[in-house]
Parts: sequence; structure tokens; C-alpha cells
Amino acid sequence: GADPMYVLPQILFSSDCVKTASQVNCSCDTDGNPSPAVQWYLNGEPVNQSGGFEIFSETLNITVHRSSFILSQPHVKHFSTLLCRSFNSLGSASQQFCMSKFKSSKTYSTLVTLLTNFNISLSCLLDSSCLKTLTLYVFIFKTSVC
Repeated sequence: GADPMYVLPQILFSSDCVKTASQVNCSCDTDGNPSPAVQWYLNGEPVNQSGGFEIFSETLNITVHRSSFILSQPHVKHFSTLLCRSFNSLGSASQQFCMSKFKSSKTYSTLVTLLTNFNISLSCLLDSSCLKTLTLYVFIFKTSVC
């Protein structure tokens, strides 16, 4: 049979943080083959299940997995950055979320703003070379907000 297609992990645009009165809920949506594992880092330190944190995983479809990180509100002020790292045998991808900048809005609005700012139409999303450029813009945007 044909070899399975191996794919580097990537973190999808749908990854986002939502803040409520009682908690911050961040989701990291990743795909890749072999299926990537996710490690969360708070202020640069790897996080495991412990007091004040909850981490759980779900499968969104055949290739996409979501890892959710829930931090109860009193703990939020002690941390400035949260990083999601997705990795498999081929490599890794990571995305940083900034504790001070969490909004209740979704990343999608950010993406549309970026598309508008860079005069890239939504049809870009169907073009892989254009999408790479867009991913870079989003990466620059996301890493510069802290």
C-alpha cells in the first residue's frame, strides 16, 4: 500500500482564548500526521495538571485535535504568557497567547482585520502559497501583541 502522508504539526486559526468572569479558557487546535501531542507552558514553564489548571483534549475531526487549557481567574494575574506547543516526530509548532490581552472576541475577527489590512481577499484561503504568507502575517501579529 501507499505510505501514509506525513505532515508537520500546525496550529490552526481557530486556536483562541476566551475570558469569562471566573476563568480563562484557551484552546489550541492542531493537526499533523503522526497525530501531534500538545504541551502547554505558563511563563515559559511546562504545565501539567495541577491546582488552578485544567487541561483536556478532544478530537474535532479525523486530523484536528483540540487541547483546552482552563485557568481559574484568581490565578491569571500571576502569569503573563501562555504558550501552546504542538509536536510530532517531524517537528513542532507553537503559538503564544498573552494573558493581559485576552478579549472575549474570537481570533476570526483578527484574521478578517489582517485580511483587510493586507488587502488579501478571503479567496486567498483557497490558495496555498497565499495562505503561507497569511499564516506568517498572523504569526507576526500574534507574537507581537504581548
